[in-house]
Amino acid sequence: CHLCASWMVSLENLVKSFASPDAALHPDFRLFMSSMPTKVFPISVLQNGVKVTNEPPKGLRANLMRSFTEMQAPFFEENERGVAWKQMIFGLCFFHANIQERKKFGPLGWNIKYEFNDNDREVAMANLEMFLRENDEVPWEALTFLTGQITYGGRVTDDWDKRCLTSILTRFFSPQILRDGYKYSPGGVYHAPGDGSLADYRAYIEALPLSEDPEIFGLHPNANITFETQETQRLIKCIVDVQPRVASGAGGKTKDEIVFELAEQILQSNPALLDIEQADRALFGPQEALKGKLNSLSTLLTQETERFNKLLRVISSSLAELKRAIKGLVVMSAELERMFDAILSNQVPELWETVAYPSLKPLGAWVKDLELRVEFV
Repeated sequence: CHLCASWMVSLENLVKSFASPDAALHPDFRLFMSSMPTKVFPISVLQNGVKVTNEPPKGLRANLMRSFTEMQAPFFEENERGVAWKQMIFGLCFFHANIQERKKFGPLGWNIKYEFNDNDREVAMANLEMFLRENDEVPWEALTFLTGQITYGGRVTDDWDKRCLTSILTRFFSPQILRDGYKYSPGGVYHAPGDGSLADYRAYIEALPLSEDPEIFGLHPNANITFETQETQRLIKCIVDVQPRVASGAGGKTKDEIVFELAEQILQSNPALLDIEQADRALFGPQEALKGKLNSLSTLLTQETERFNKLLRVISSSLAELKRAIKGLVVMSAELERMFDAILSNQVPELWETVAYPSLKPLGAWVKDLELRVEFV
């Protein structure tokens, strides 16, 4: 369905017509639809249907198990290359799992998050089977180029990411993986099992650690700090989102009233715009010692003043628009709704963060901090 975005409105109307009293549907009629995640899919169809999602596995072990669960025994066990074939297939699957799991480390893993999928793995294995069938020797140079630069590299747009991907590929898919005793990481936990059936490989994967050490990704142990911080923030956000936000008991305020009052308080405490014309001319005026040019401090303060004024304008205009939306005078857009939820959760709205300085403070402390910063400037 995600490939027919223009037809989604017609689909929604068609599905709505099924519920009309005049609709003559066969008792065994069922409508099956498949789609990638997309914003254009009709919400009403999702709400009225049974949804089955196919989410990517989480963790190296789960990713490897999925690869070998989908694999057929004849494909894995009956190749004439024997142990070498099995080790090369295992190396490809491990490479696929590795580059997918690197995304959890944020910028430490990839500069840009890439959507590698199972089709990439299937194509890489099909290419390997074809090249081995047509050549007596393993054409490593052709296979590594095809896999690293085309099958997977075709999705990579950053030069450093492509260099990193090629380097990772050589660890799991190169002539050295066929040597006896070869380990994928210095710790020696991960390696190709060697000769064995598909069931033996699955048993080996089941015995792997649930949580992998960053060394298998070629990263420092401190890389886990980034991942765990992101997981903690995601968990806290989910907890905050599911908390009840309507006051209970007699005289309790509604969400609209709470946010409206908070918006009023922030607007009242919002500092006035900074005016360079009223600043000390000795500081912002041309310097004789610099032949009429501004010194570096003046340039810095001018830039900071412009940034703070831009932020203050965004805060004032967005809060005024939010108040009008709460009153019903304008439509509550998606952006205003996210801002509404953020203020209700005591978080800095995303709209403000895009033009503000980096900060981890909650909304109340952030507003007070902004007042102090503007007063200091």
